[in-house]
Amino acid sequence: MDDLEYLIGYGLVGDFGRFRAGRRLACERGDRVVVRSHRGLEVGEVFRAASPHHALFLPNTTVGQLLRLATIEDERQAREMGGRGQRLLARAVELAQELALPLDVLDAEVLLDAQHAALHHLRWDECDVRPFVSALSREFELHLILIDLTCPQPVPEEDHGCGSCGSEGGGCGSCGSEGGGCGTCGTAPPEEVQAHFAGLREQMERRMPLL
Repeated sequence: MDDLEYLIGYGLVGDFGRFRAGRRLACERGDRVVVRSHRGLEVGEVFRAASPHHALFLPNTTVGQLLRLATIEDERQAREMGGRGQRLLARAVELAQELALPLDVLDAEVLLDAQHAALHHLRWDECDVRPFVSALSREFELHLILIDLTCPQPVPEEDHGCGSCGSEGGGCGSCGSEGGGCGTCGTAPPEEVQAHFAGLREQMERRMPLL
């Protein structure tokens, strides 16, 4: 059956939300699709068609755009951005150590649009991340946001980005602000979180078709 709205998962940390198509699409569970989330353009995976009941349980999440079923070119671009994300991760870990920042960078995502990226990290003390974010943004030519995993990251109802640098997703590529991150509420040990990310990445790579 052709539907307009679907529940779709996206990102390395297992985010999901409601996405609405501009025209009816025949999507099935497991289909790879291109969506525009609050973070930017990215590839997601269909869970199921959304019903009015889902809107009751997800009332405060932004309804993203479902653009199309992922094409061969989209998958090629996603793999290329995955490699770029690995390079960003390696450099971010190195730079955090050089600056002696009290944070542990766990993973990096470069979105399908090749303009936006997210760094997932744990922070155990307050620090000025502006030099860190600005250096990485310039080096990789990306709008970069930091996502602190020490507490849940709620998706805002409306996200207009940063008026000074144009970044999206609740963070600023020049000022280093984040979407409500909290460094005091606690989380799982870093090794457990790293293992979780490794598992997610392995699942993603297994699902990605070989072309």
